[in-house]
Amino acid sequence: MSNLNIHKIDIITYCSGYPFEVFDRFIGSLNDTGYSGNIHIIINSMDIPIIKLLKKKYNNIFPILDSLPKTTHINCHRFFCIKKLLELKEFNCDYFLICDSRDVLFQKNIETYPYNESVDIYGFLEGIKICQEPVFNVPWIRMVEQLVNESVYDKISDSNIICCGTTIGKRNAIVKYVNTMCDIIKRYNIQINLDQGIHNYMLYLNKLDLNIKILSNEDNLVNTVGNDLHKLDGENRIINKNDEISYVVHQYDRFSKENREKISVKYNFTI
Repeated sequence: MSNLNIHKIDIITYCSGYPFEVFDRFIGSLNDTGYSGNIHIIINSMDIPIIKLLKKKYNNIFPILDSLPKTTHINCHRFFCIKKLLELKEFNCDYFLICDSRDVLFQKNIETYPYNESVDIYGFLEGIKICQEPVFNVPWIRMVEQLVNESVYDKISDSNIICCGTTIGKRNAIVKYVNTMCDIIKRYNIQINLDQGIHNYMLYLNKLDLNIKILSNEDNLVNTVGNDLHKLDGENRIINKNDEISYVVHQYDRFSKENREKISVKYNFTI
């Protein structure tokens, strides 16, 4: 497939409680790539003044107010908000990107990436194995294992972490992914930030019964830099190990303040 092919991709993100600059750099860096899709932002009432300012600047943002009762950790709660959004609206897109907002920036138009039409969902790896990160990810997988009463850790512990902060998939596949995530959270009354543990469980063991492809930073659609090499090219763009400009960069907040200041003169990436 040619890189010139354009895919209709809508963005869904939960973004709340941040200053204007955080919203602006996320939306601005995305639109600066030539992106032509819609950006659906789940917000709280405190964010309405910021959204009003942003709507004067960008015509492709569509806020939805989080009106759901918060019965779980915000990382899990957001999936119930996304589920409601997917049920309420009709979408004219081929793919969705569900992603974080505070630590995500865009450098190339994701609509032009050469997606494989046979793949339903793309997951994105961090640069570290599950077993090498004992503070969060090992306990998360162990907890999922106990909840579902299924051997999980031994099957995936030697695999790299699939980050829950970025997921791309076909429209119907993302609906199934979100519904399954919410079903698991609700069934086991999960009240902590266990979304990444569930995410790895669902994708590695294919609990979705879909064609799932897991990409590394070298595939360059999403470069999750937190546990990997931090590199800037001569024009201060973030690149992977192969010196390729990454389409999406996640966890750039792990960069030094000096490097975050270099990323852009247009947006503030230091907040």
